This record gives sequence, structure tokens and C-alpha cells, in this order.
Amino acid sequence: MCVLDIIHVCAEYPQEDTDRRCQNGYWQRGGNASNNSTVLRKLGAPCEFLGMISTSPAFQFLYEDCRQRGIHIEQCPTTDMDPPFSSIILVKSKGTRTIVHSNPGFPILTYEDFRKIDLSSYSWIHFEGRNVEETRQMIEWIRKHNQEMKDNEIKISVELEKLNRDLFDLASRADVVFVSKDIAEHMGWKTAKEAVYGAKEIVHDMRKKEKSEDNFKWPTTDIICPWGSVCTDCLSSSGEYNSVPAFHVNEVVDSLGAGDTFLAACIYALHFLKKPLSQAVRYANQAAAFKIQRRGYDEIDQFQIKEI
Repeated sequence: MCVLDIIHVCAEYPQEDTDRRCQNGYWQRGGNASNNSTVLRKLGAPCEFLGMISTSPAFQFLYEDCRQRGIHIEQCPTTDMDPPFSSIILVKSKGTRTIVHSNPGFPILTYEDFRKIDLSSYSWIHFEGRNVEETRQMIEWIRKHNQEMKDNEIKISVELEKLNRDLFDLASRADVVFVSKDIAEHMGWKTAKEAVYGAKEIVHDMRKKEKSEDNFKWPTTDIICPWGSVCTDCLSSSGEYNSVPAFHVNEVVDSLGAGDTFLAACIYALHFLKKPLSQAVRYANQAAAFKIQRRGYDEIDQFQIKEI
């Protein structure tokens, strides 16, 4: 999604039913896939955001921000509804962020919207795990394209963040799956290692139950689970497991979008830098650490991985 983030920077979290002044306040474009696009552009990758956008005056700031950053949005379907927005409190003393979302029934991207794009223009398509039925059809269309166009196969990645077990149906169809700590804990997994192996088992079971056409070939799936400031674990399609420690930072300036930065940097490292899975995760860990020491995303183009 592409939303408006309204951000208040506070010395400490405000008490309920009080009137306080924040240290700083600003707004910026937000939303998972929107932020992913920003980071990919800052790292140097060409990219496009495809999602429902609003024609209301409130959205013009977001529209212009995409244009200025070189993020293509020309093919986005539109609505006259006001865009979703998020109110965010950043607490400097603790490095935390608290987010309250407002999304009064904003329409989603549909399969019919997605069918209008020319798949031959893309090499990697990433999905936010949201509407399972619509997204499943989109992925199936890409898979059909891949079978017909062997020399122009598109990699598919999916982010599983919302607390919905049905999202794993999308994971079974993707090449790369990002499992959030939130959904992992919702599934009862207590560590990142449990999460990647648990997700692999669910994907395996779903594929066994589903009948497919004789010429259909399930994708080889890499599974990645960031576990906050502890580590990121990954399990490759070949069964190789790695746990990559989080990169230590001395000061947290802005933790908003750290996960989105990790995900985009991981895709960039896998696809554009051609790094193996564990090295791509290490690259993404360091990129996320670099980001949270700076406000917003504008300095990410200065990121360079540190060899350890």
C-alpha cells in the first residue's frame, strides 16, 4: 500500500489524556510496498509501485514524492476516496515506534487491475500478503507466464506480516518468502529458527494437498524470518539453514521502516548483486541497521556493507 505517515518525535511516550508538545513532527510517504520501492530506488534499482492510489488532494504529496524519486506509478488504478494514513509516535529515549493505522475501507488492487500490466517488462515482482484470493490469482498468472516464457522468468517474493494463517497459501507459490516475527509468534513459533522450519512444513503440506496440472512445477522457495534486534534466520530451497546476527547500532534515530528497508535490501542483494541467500540476509541486516541510525530513507544510497 501507499499511505501518508504523520510522525511525532517525542522524548518519551505521552501519558493518556494529556496535552503535550512533541520535539519534532513531519509527514512522509509510507506503506510497506511503498517503502520497499523507495529503498530499492535509493540502492539504485529501477522499480515500480502498483497499488490503488487516491486522486484526492490529500494524495498529491505522495504522488509527487514517487515522481521525484523515480518510482513508476503510472499504471496504478485510482479512486476518489481519501488515502489511508498512519499516526506514528517515535520515542527517542527508547528508539521505539508506535503506529495507529486509519484505513476506512480503501479499495485494494484486484486481479483484473493486475492483468493490465505487461509482464515481459519485469524480472522480480514482490507482493504484500493481504487479500489472499486476489493475490493468488496474480501469482498464478505470473507462473503461467513463466512456463510460457522460459527465457524471461519472473521471480516472485511475498511478505507475510498480517496475522492470518491463510497467507501461507501465497507462500507456497513464491520463490522467496519473508515471514515477520509477528505472524511467526501468532503461529506459535518462539524463535526465528522455528519460524523458517515451521513455514517450510506448512508450504510442503499445502503443496501436497493441492492438485496441479501435469506440467506445473512448484517453485523452489527460500524462507527468511527477521527476529528484531536478535537475528535473521533463513532456510534455502535446498535445505541450507543459516542464522545471521543483527548488526549492532549505538543509537536508534528512526526505527520506522526498518523492516521495509531489510526486505528491499534483501531483494536487491539477491537479484541485482546475485548474492547467495545468507550473504543477502547479512547485507539486508546491515542496510536496516544503517537506516535506523538516520531519519527517513534519503541517505540509504550512501550505504556500504561492512566486511566482518
